[in-house]
Amino acid sequence: MIPKALLLPARPRCVARRKVLYIALAFCLGIFAVFNWVWWPVVISGDSMVPSYYDGQPTYINKLAYWSRDPLRGDVVGVKVGSDFYIKRIIGVPGDKIEFNRGVVVVNGTPLVEPYVERPLLWWLRPVFLGADDYFIMGDNRTCSTLGPIKKQKIVGKAIF
Repeated sequence: MIPKALLLPARPRCVARRKVLYIALAFCLGIFAVFNWVWWPVVISGDSMVPSYYDGQPTYINKLAYWSRDPLRGDVVGVKVGSDFYIKRIIGVPGDKIEFNRGVVVVNGTPLVEPYVERPLLWWLRPVFLGADDYFIMGDNRTCSTLGPIKKQKIVGKAIF
């Protein structure tokens, strides 16, 4: 047995270092969790959302945005279609009737005010009736944009920057 006089006291510097290490580890795990499960960093590819988003512009998708509420008309969302991922704007929500008349989007008989569209495309399409789980998405740059109805399950989250 070793006498108490020969035992070295606990070194407070080691305890402090260990505490800093645990805090740094918790911080790193927190950042990892946020960027994998809450904010998803993406880079815009293409011109379909000009002038709101530009090719090469970084942005984030908030994956938790629609856990407590449904997407709204005007929200810019991340959409997964097959193996592709798109950033588009929600034009129609469930139950809407969407019509296109010479470049103007008409929702339930009322023209949609879209200050973010610089050059409308002069098209005409048959009316689209959205079901209980359907959203109609389009890019802001109508001259080079995809459009159409999608299911809510395809919406990954809301663009936040």
